[in-house]
Amino acid sequence: EFKDGNLFFEIMQQEIWNKAQADTTALLALYNQNKPKYIWNKSADAVIFFCSDGSVSQKVYDAIRKSPLWWKNTVAQYSELVYADSSRLEWDQIPGIDNSTPVSGMVTKPQINSTDNTASFAWISKVYSQPMQRSFNEARGLVMNDYQEILDKKWDVELRKKYPVVINEATLNSILK
Repeated sequence: EFKDGNLFFEIMQQEIWNKAQADTTALLALYNQNKPKYIWNKSADAVIFFCSDGSVSQKVYDAIRKSPLWWKNTVAQYSELVYADSSRLEWDQIPGIDNSTPVSGMVTKPQINSTDNTASFAWISKVYSQPMQRSFNEARGLVMNDYQEILDKKWDVELRKKYPVVINEATLNSILK
């Protein structure tokens, strides 16, 4: 089973994943054909902090609230206990937003994961309160995922033509009895 799994992974890599990643022309065409699908909902530029536990998150949270622009220095003080990632995120992806409306400069309260006691919170640097078009680069991952689905369906059709499914009725009936 392990050998078959590796073989399946390799063929998926060759037939779908690598093709989708390398074919920029097809990705751009798909993006342009489906631009309304690639929209930012209400979003924000934010730094998300992932902390190893609740006590670390409280210390980092307090430091970030005091000096949010120095967040890199704060994270560096906790080396392996805190990981930070900055990007544009839709509001529902930001920990601690819940039902509130984010504002620039806001630091959300730490959210504790009950499964492993890790915690996460965010510092919001800029808010985009209206939906807007994603650029091709911003939508690239979503477009690539859509293109992979197209390649997968196309490949499935080709395989079914080349290797039609034939059910041995006698064997099926013997199993059903």
